[in-house]
Amino acid sequence: MEDNQALVENALDPQSLLGLVERLVLWANQHVLNPDSFTQLAIIATGLLVTYASAKKINAKLAGLEPFESVKVHSFITAAMYRFAIPVLLLVWLGVFTGLYLYLGLPYALIEVAVILTLAWAVIRLGSSAISDTFISKSVATFVWSIAALHVFGLLVPLIGFLDSMKFQVGGHDISVFDVVASIITVAVFLWLALLITRMLEARIHASSEISKTTQVLIAKVLKIIIIVGAFLLALGTVGIDLTAFVVFGGAIGVGLGFGLQKIFSNLVAGFILLTDKSIKPGDTINIAGEYGKIETLGARYVSVITRDGIEHLVPNEELITNRVENWSYSHANVRLKIPVGVHYDCDVHEAIELCKKAANNVKRVLAHPQPACLLKGFGDSSVDLEIRIWIKDPMNGCANVMNEVLLGVWDLFHEKGIQIPYPQRDLHLKSVSKGANLPSNLEPDS
Repeated sequence: MEDNQALVENALDPQSLLGLVERLVLWANQHVLNPDSFTQLAIIATGLLVTYASAKKINAKLAGLEPFESVKVHSFITAAMYRFAIPVLLLVWLGVFTGLYLYLGLPYALIEVAVILTLAWAVIRLGSSAISDTFISKSVATFVWSIAALHVFGLLVPLIGFLDSMKFQVGGHDISVFDVVASIITVAVFLWLALLITRMLEARIHASSEISKTTQVLIAKVLKIIIIVGAFLLALGTVGIDLTAFVVFGGAIGVGLGFGLQKIFSNLVAGFILLTDKSIKPGDTINIAGEYGKIETLGARYVSVITRDGIEHLVPNEELITNRVENWSYSHANVRLKIPVGVHYDCDVHEAIELCKKAANNVKRVLAHPQPACLLKGFGDSSVDLEIRIWIKDPMNGCANVMNEVLLGVWDLFHEKGIQIPYPQRDLHLKSVSKGANLPSNLEPDS
């Protein structure tokens, strides 16, 4: 610790700084400020300008070409040329002059350094191509290329030693600036790898035709959260940070969130159960709380149900788990409808039953198997009560419209055959009262 502080103090001493400046000036006079170095720097600078202009023209012509074989191949080649055109062309330029210098037997130290840095540039661009965000990709490329440049010039090790000598205390532990930088880089690399893995897994999940769209989204989100959290904790453990405090802190947060977001979490869990057991899925027709409709989407928190009136209900997932739900298309889409009909006591009931069956068979949406049936349900106050039972296979297209068509057919056939449909009747009995009977004063007959 004392040695490191001494190094820092010596590094910040004015005499030491002045000596460093003098050494830099001497190195510049020997390696830069001479005709050979100027020539090599001019070759490198000219190569950058030429390769940049050439790469720009190549990319413009390539982008204007018609796609060949497949759009994916065309876009891949275009992206590759856009990323690697400049370093590849610069390597070709520098390679020509390297061969020329070797042939003439001249020193080419700066050109050799430029070749190494250009190779590092190409490798860095290859690695950063896996990062989708442009800003992050360029930042990573610049950082890594700077590290490579420092290593080529022999300044990386002194810089690391200098950063490692700058220490401060946190919780009784000595932490250097280098430790902080290394920890940040380690966490960033782990998180980047986690995001890369999640993108690959998401692509595989979305490419599967056996998993529904909502299930794909749910699985992808759950995997992404698990992988990122796991990578973050693994990175912290790798850099030597004690995770015990995070466990206690995370437990406290979990308890607080459990109480505060109880309903939300219950809906999330219910949504996961609905997706896994497939008891309710998009396209099903359900009846809940007396309302029936078609399931449009399954969300993480709610289910979208559209009724025949066009009203979209957002039903919390928890209600579909805890309440009784009629799923008209769970195992099959066939639904039986019951239509009450009343006929007069004076009509032929057997003929009325046959006419009801005929009216049901004349409707296209009514299934022939099972056949329509008509039952005598009872003897009412004013009518003989019948019930028509029909089967349909498309309840999502409406039930009331089918019943309407059947009842219109029954009406037409009854009128054609003279079958009467009764209306409520009441018998009124009048009883005469003898004169002189004891009646209330307001009901006594006039004398």
